[in-house]
Amino acid sequence: MNSLDPKSAGLCASCRHARRVATPRSEFLLCERSRTDSSYERYPRLPVLSCPGYDRGEGPVDMGRERDEPTS
Repeated sequence: MNSLDPKSAGLCASCRHARRVATPRSEFLLCERSRTDSSYERYPRLPVLSCPGYDRGEGPVDMGRERDEPTS
């Protein structure tokens, strides 16, 4: 699987709230801020060029399959 290119992710590529979610066919970035604040999109449209909740960090953490995603 190809990993997301930092340029295509924009700010999410270096945000501590971004989590990488991988499926067999795709890869997405989940915004953890969306879990507690509905003003943030769960899966923002990339690239994110501005975000009031951006916190510089290590970048996306790999979560594999998302917890509430059905496994079939």
